[in-house]
Amino acid sequence: MVKKRFKGFTLIELLVVIAIIALLISILLPSLSRARELSKRLVCAANVKGIGTTGKIYANENQERWMTPPFKRTAIDAGGIDYTNDSEPGVDPGDVGEIQERRVQTTSETAASANTGSESVSVTRAYWMLVRSGDITVKQFICPSSGDREDETENLELYYDFSNYENISYGYQVPFGPRDTLAREGADNRMVFAGDQGPFYKPATPKWDTAGENGGAITADDGPKNWRPFNSPNHGGQANGEGQNALYADGHASFGRTPLLGIDSDNIYTLMTNEWSIKLDNRIHGWTPQEAPDPPYPGQNSFGSGAGKYSSTDSLIYP
Repeated sequence: MVKKRFKGFTLIELLVVIAIIALLISILLPSLSRARELSKRLVCAANVKGIGTTGKIYANENQERWMTPPFKRTAIDAGGIDYTNDSEPGVDPGDVGEIQERRVQTTSETAASANTGSESVSVTRAYWMLVRSGDITVKQFICPSSGDREDETENLELYYDFSNYENISYGYQVPFGPRDTLAREGADNRMVFAGDQGPFYKPATPKWDTAGENGGAITADDGPKNWRPFNSPNHGGQANGEGQNALYADGHASFGRTPLLGIDSDNIYTLMTNEWSIKLDNRIHGWTPQEAPDPPYPGQNSFGSGAGKYSSTDSLIYP
């Protein structure tokens, strides 16, 4: 009886198969990774949209104004409200409570005592107002692409802010300015009220005058690649952001490849200024929150001093 002999793989054939599999994996992995990032971006957009929906519900019950933590309004033009909590560029990411302890409620001045009220108030307290009320969960403030982690605070009603910057991925229209600059119903629908966290709450951000394609100041004509250092770090990392989801006054959210998403190409992460010779550049570049002479509010000194010293069309998303 003749035994059948089965031919096996030779070592060379096995190595060829392994090489083919490795090649296919190297081709497919970037595509799968990209698809995963795009799906996370959609979840992020849904989070931002949800924040907007909750903000509108809040406004309907609060005289058409979006969330604003109590603060001393008379301090706006007398040194400003300190919400950056750092005299040097860049805020310690572990100090989102800033100046005020997170278990301390901030206050407004009263008619009987005009000199009272809080002058150091974190912007993120506005979002915590929604958390305290139970209208939104802390999980919804985490962008899945950012690497941030959900706030693990128990007994949420005992606190007035997030634990630190690692527990929140989104910024908000700075609410410590004149009433016309606050997030509110009836604002121009092109205004940006919220969005992915900006690049300027951390140090080592490149300067405007060394970022352009030709070595000069970056402009609206520069491609998205040149704008990466000035985009949100949520989608790509610090100084390498691919863009940001932004929430508009009408409640819709969309993704932009540059931060020039506000009215007339307003940079949503900077304070409009009159430091630049061209009006468009004043909106594009502006002051970062840490660079401004005082803790800045939207539109502060954008048209010089006097009655026209602020503009209600300046989006300033922070942190």
